Amino acid sequence: METSNAPVVASGPPPSRWRAILIVLLVNAVPIVGVLRYGWSATNVLVLYWFENLLIAICTTIRLVVHRRLSRKRGYFRSGVIGGVSVNNKPVKSNLVGEYAIVAFVFTLAHGIFVGAIAFMLTQNHPDDPTWQFSLPQLVRGVEVIAAMLGIELIADLATIRSKPFAWAKDYAQRRMGRIFVLHLAIIFGMFAMAMTDSPFGILYVLIGLKTLVDLGGVYSQGAQPVDSDVPPGWALKFADKIAKDKGGSAALLKDLKAQGEKARREAIEDEQIMR
Repeated sequence: METSNAPVVASGPPPSRWRAILIVLLVNAVPIVGVLRYGWSATNVLVLYWFENLLIAICTTIRLVVHRRLSRKRGYFRSGVIGGVSVNNKPVKSNLVGEYAIVAFVFTLAHGIFVGAIAFMLTQNHPDDPTWQFSLPQLVRGVEVIAAMLGIELIADLATIRSKPFAWAKDYAQRRMGRIFVLHLAIIFGMFAMAMTDSPFGILYVLIGLKTLVDLGGVYSQGAQPVDSDVPPGWALKFADKIAKDKGGSAALLKDLKAQGEKARREAIEDEQIMR
């Protein structure tokens, strides 16, 4: 395959942060409005957040596939782009789309079993309390509203996705993959909240608060430039001299970091090349 003669790492403009912030606030307002206005149960909110994770995984995969198709960037044809991705303690050997999709859908579907078991347990333990009961009509309404909002955001991104660099796609996939684990942690902390307060809304407050903060943090970090330095702090060099003096100490550490930095910069340039 041939590549362009002058590959350049693009720094395309990030999506409108105002639009992204608005979508985050609207999506996270759905369960609040549902509980306060329509009497949704905490169990429905729990299941709704799982469906939101599933919808986000689908929309993210669509973004990556479309961007790969339109941009033909070399980074999409290199394996181990994200790095450190494993399933059942086995490293995933795939490209960016494959790495993200495998982790996102495998983890989300496995997590769905856990969420379903909790929802069933909560409903059975409080058969006469509507604040704990699962309601399919309520869930369907919530999923429809969130799907509509995520769909609008997806369409807006697809309109300008051709001009985005591969670095944007890699960063987007990494941030979305990190977000997958938020719901799992929120449920664990929510379980503690319910055990301590014996209130169905203990988990609701934890879920909404933690998830909203993480979503907003992801928006503000979008497009942020990482610190590009091969020189670690002084304390790290002193520590290396103490525990790894026989292996070269700080000098070996500096050499290794410099090699890793050069490799990362070289791969970043190569990833932006256009494949014919």
